[in-house]
Amino acid sequence: ATHPAVGAPEARLREASAALSARLVEYAAAEVGVGAESYRCLAEMNWAATGRYRTECERAATLNAANEKLMARHAALQPLLMQVRDIEVHVADLERTVLSLNEYTKRLEHRYRALA
Repeated sequence: ATHPAVGAPEARLREASAALSARLVEYAAAEVGVGAESYRCLAEMNWAATGRYRTECERAATLNAANEKLMARHAALQPLLMQVRDIEVHVADLERTVLSLNEYTKRLEHRYRALA
């Protein structure tokens, strides 16, 4: 037979061991839950980032197409812009000529009045 004092510590040891095991199971389950939640959160962030990148890529493609159209229009208008510049130069020359003629006309008018 066993001594009565021997049975009590074994029972307490089994209870403590069972409680420790239960707490370890709870801790492990919580750690797995935290890991799973972190993974789910990261997955959602990746999906959101993917959506944003897709949207930005589409915007960039649209802007690139619009830029190409503008460059083509500018290239088509370039000869006309050169003509406008030439016309501006000629108009400036004509304005100088008109001013010269106006001054010459005033001098002739003064000479005519002086003679008359």
